[in-house]
Amino acid sequence: MGTANQTALCLQPDILELFQVLESNGMKKELQEVGTLVEYLENMESKFGEVLSELQEVKTQLAQMEDKGIAATTTRMVEKAEDKIQEIGDQFAKVKSNLIQSAKYAVSVFREKGTEALRSAVSAMKVPAVLSALKESLHSGMENMDKSAKKMESVGNEFHAMGGHLKNIGRILIGKERKEPEQRNPDKGILAKVQKAFLMCGRRFSEMGKQTENTLKKVEKFRNGREKKPSVKREIQQIKSERSAKLVPSVQPSLLPAVIQDKAR
Repeated sequence: MGTANQTALCLQPDILELFQVLESNGMKKELQEVGTLVEYLENMESKFGEVLSELQEVKTQLAQMEDKGIAATTTRMVEKAEDKIQEIGDQFAKVKSNLIQSAKYAVSVFREKGTEALRSAVSAMKVPAVLSALKESLHSGMENMDKSAKKMESVGNEFHAMGGHLKNIGRILIGKERKEPEQRNPDKGILAKVQKAFLMCGRRFSEMGKQTENTLKKVEKFRNGREKKPSVKREIQQIKSERSAKLVPSVQPSLLPAVIQDKAR
């Protein structure tokens, strides 16, 4: 999951300038709303790295398998899951990139037309709609990983049964009686590791979805004026002084990735 450049989102010049303009014009609610989205997006970036690492580890182990047929089949499943994760990650990356453009636009409009135009530009970012659309994408990712885990379980069972049949063929050919195949140990072998990796990715997407839901509720509270607002000036100082801080503005609907524009409307 990449960003427009390597500078942290909360330290982007256009983002910082928007925060300063909102602060200087007393738009505390808008600043809180946009800042919450910034914090959320930066946190999500690290979580996507964790999800991908789950699959990359088992993919490395698959490359070392002696049975190239099983390795090839399983690797294709892993790569398909990676594509889905990257697809969702790209949506987040695009939102971040567009957010920078949206911040620049809002400041430009303010300079040309004043505070009401600035307020309208921030409102047009539709932060709740953006979060809602991203939440749906994360839910789709969770379902995809769970389905992949179930497929992996079926593949493992089939390969296990196939191995039992081949052993019985060998026994019959040398005049021995066939044996009932041993029950497969669901926790043993590389295929079991791949299945667990899929399940872990699904759980991570579920956690990310819950975090998105919590962020959405927080933003809605800001909009409704039901949440106490901390010092805006202190937040700006924190953004400037702490590189570990995470706060960033939202994106206008027309600037969202095409794949989720309809959901955000």
